[in-house]
Formats: sequence, C-alpha cells, structure tokens
Amino acid sequence: MRERFSELKVCERLKRTNPFLLRIRGLRTVAEWATTQVTSALFASEEEAVGHVLEAIAKCCHPNATAPTYPDDFDYEVAEGNDIVGYQVKMSWDCMPMSSRKNLSNTIRKVRETHKASSKDFIGVFAPCYGKATTSSPPGQEYVAMGSREFWSKVGAGDRDFDVRVGDVCALLCSEFRQEINSTLVPTLIEKLTIEAMPLIGGNAGQINYPALFRAINR
Repeated sequence: MRERFSELKVCERLKRTNPFLLRIRGLRTVAEWATTQVTSALFASEEEAVGHVLEAIAKCCHPNATAPTYPDDFDYEVAEGNDIVGYQVKMSWDCMPMSSRKNLSNTIRKVRETHKASSKDFIGVFAPCYGKATTSSPPGQEYVAMGSREFWSKVGAGDRDFDVRVGDVCALLCSEFRQEINSTLVPTLIEKLTIEAMPLIGGNAGQINYPALFRAINR
C-alpha cells in the first residue's frame, strides 16, 4: 500500500474509476470517491500478498517438496515413486484464464517427453488455495485440477483440516499489520487523494462534480 500510493497519481486513479458505478452507488463527495480507491487498492494488495504467503507455506510444509525444474510454470515439485508431481499454486480455482490453461497443458506434454528417458512420469497439478473448479476437464487438458482441500491435505501430510491451520497462521502473520494499515495509513491516503482530486473533480462543499468527473475519464 505504501508503495502503491507513494506518489499520488490522481489521473491514473481516475482512469480506474467507473463513473457509472459511482452514480449507481450514490457517491456524493470526493472523499467518498477517494475512500473507494484506497480500499479497493488495499483489497487488491491483500489478495496478492496473501497469495505469496500461501505459496510460501505450501513450499515449506509439503513433504519432500523441492525447487521446480521448470520454475516458469511450477512453484515446486514432489517425487512420488516413479512420478514427479509439479504444483502450480494459485490463489483461487477461477484465476487461470483459458490461454494459461492451454499453455500449462502444452508445457506438461513437453516435460513428459524429457522424463521418458528416466522412466519417470510427470504429473502437472493446478492447486488452488481455496475453492474447487466445478467444470469438467476439456479435451486436451493435461493437468490435474485439484480441489483446495485435497491440496492442503497433501501439504499437511494427510491432515484433512490443514487448511484451517493455515488460516490460523495467516491471522497470526497478517492481522496486526492490517490493523495498523487501517488505523494509520488508510486515513492518511484518503485525505491526500481527496486533496489532490478536488481541483479536478470537486464542486461545492467537497461534492463530486459529475460532469467534470465524466470529462476527466471519458476524453
């Protein structure tokens, strides 16, 4: 959050504003607009940060996990008998677009070819940290779409409630920092962004000048 708002770029924040949604939601003041911008950035930053934390926990806790041979496509791999299982860890079950799914399947085919000489089979796993894909596997899909509970169970050496324990760890690691962000940084950012935006989209008594807002966004 500090880095994201270290240099206020009001014009960039305006580009990310949907003026129609503001009207629907009934936002009236520039301060309310600034609040939505800061809180949305906070949520996006949290999602990204927690994703990195969960990936690190999985790498650390999964039994026999090692660095991946193909780090561009997999986060870690595990030797299981004659199989080498590569895990691509994602935050949720729906965060991989179709193009990435095709690329992952193509990569797995190539990796399998390289392992043929060693009589090893390669299994690629798409591992979401929460949720489970409900769609069936389309033709040509080479990876295993694992449910999140099954994934965390493997990370926890068979513990079917390991995801709950990981949630406890996330709370210990991040809750205090989030409270600090909400109590100190967020109010300061809202105030600064409001002041910077007032000459561009502000009206009387801090109200949003909607014609000016539309012209600032829809040029």
